[in-house]
Amino acid sequence: MAGSGWTDNRWRCRRASGRSQATDRAPREDPLRALFTLLATLTLFSAHAAAADHDGAPPPFEARYELRKGPLTLGEARLTFERPGEDRYRYRMHTRPVGVTRLLYSAEVREVSEGRIIATGFRPERYHYHRTGDDDAREAELRFDWDDGEVVNDVADRPWRMQIPADTLDRVVSPLQLMHDLAADGSATPLTYRIADGGELKTYRLEVEGRETVNVPAGRFEALRIVRYDTDSDRETRLWCAPELDYLAIQVEQWEDGDRSFRLVLADLEGIDYKRQPPRPRFGDPLHSGRPGSGATGR
Repeated sequence: MAGSGWTDNRWRCRRASGRSQATDRAPREDPLRALFTLLATLTLFSAHAAAADHDGAPPPFEARYELRKGPLTLGEARLTFERPGEDRYRYRMHTRPVGVTRLLYSAEVREVSEGRIIATGFRPERYHYHRTGDDDAREAELRFDWDDGEVVNDVADRPWRMQIPADTLDRVVSPLQLMHDLAADGSATPLTYRIADGGELKTYRLEVEGRETVNVPAGRFEALRIVRYDTDSDRETRLWCAPELDYLAIQVEQWEDGDRSFRLVLADLEGIDYKRQPPRPRFGDPLHSGRPGSGATGR
């Protein structure tokens, strides 16, 4: 991006050893990376009229998700949304492998987004990323300067800056913005989001395709089925957001070449009141494909 002030248009991250280098290596195909990718999508989601505050933001809540592939649970993510002030938010996410997956992948990632709640939704001011436990251990921080319309990354005394539009989000708060927008008008699609992530400004387009009953460990919900299209990738991400839960995403699936690779499901939820409907038993495939139009998905 010309004139953006990026350093080689890449993140500069502080390595665990204290050295600073650009993270431009090809990504490994591993369950943890899939977990992080799917969370970045959430990473996009009252009885909203009853539960949401007057500013359209959801109440404080904690949620736990499980990453599954076939019958296996490979990892989990814990999300915490807090309101430290009337117009302030703090959103934290902790992802880690579980079970036998920990024998192969030891990385854990903690991310935090902090900022203001405004009439149009969420405006991040600070985003912090911290990965530990493997050779890719690193730390990075973004600061959003809305007076000058730019995002700044200060790492190892070598800051870079990039101009950003007024609706730019960080990767963690984007799900809260989607929850806000769906609560305002669940039929207003397509929705477009611009996210500062990984050294560039990424654009995502989301479309609501219909409604379905979805079974996840946290219960059975009526949900909007949404598809996210990446403008620079053939990968397709499908998610289901439940109006009963302030449009929180209860299930996220990653698809490539017509096949589902990974599935993220809501396992536990605290802070948002809802009448729990136990998952309806299914026969056959324990992890139903969740293909659009199938009526009930998941388990």
